[in-house]
Amino acid sequence: MRFLVALLTLALLLPGTADAQRRRREKEEFCKESVRAAGDAFHLLRAARASAIKRWQEQVINAHGERYINFAAARVENYHCDPARVGGGDSILDLKRCVIVARPCRNENEN
Repeated sequence: MRFLVALLTLALLLPGTADAQRRRREKEEFCKESVRAAGDAFHLLRAARASAIKRWQEQVINAHGERYINFAAARVENYHCDPARVGGGDSILDLKRCVIVARPCRNENEN
């Protein structure tokens, strides 16, 4: 009897595992290879980040089309903002430049 209960439990768990693997595989098909983009330098971190996202979206459109432009659906692999050296000489303004590396993905419900 215990064997039968264990067998039924295993039978119930296996399709769930296969479904999870299938969903993960389908999710991967909705994503493309990583795109790296650096934005312009800005005083405000928010503006520097927005610039990097805009540059990323431009590169994604050129490489994969508009279906992959949604940054909210992307899988961010690396994101950092650093001080930016702008102009000549040793003068450093308090500017930041952000770099984003992300895999563009389209929504699963899109055909």
